[in-house]
Amino acid sequence: MAANYNNSAWFYDRLSHLVYGRALVEAQVYLLQFIPPNSNLLIVGGGTGWILDEITRIHPSGLQVTYVEVAPKMIAISKTRDTGGNKVIFINDAMENVPLIDDFDIVVTPFFV
Repeated sequence: MAANYNNSAWFYDRLSHLVYGRALVEAQVYLLQFIPPNSNLLIVGGGTGWILDEITRIHPSGLQVTYVEVAPKMIAISKTRDTGGNKVIFINDAMENVPLIDDFDIVVTPFFV
């Protein structure tokens, strides 16, 4: 059975910052600079989608992003993020239920693994 983060969607990012400070965010943002232009990304367990804003700052367009998140409320928040000219496909399901046929250049797993 997949975890459901619907009840924590509204305070999820604040709780993460309280527990980890900026260390976790800074580590994840640091690695984004290594995403090559025009990449095909898979984001698994993206939570509220804050990482989409950060990716767009570096790559305002040209990326293909498949965004998988199990919690509907997290997906709803993620859909409000700035994705610029990047193409984002949102999939609201548990990763193990998602048939993936694309080859991905980068896989991002914030809080998933």
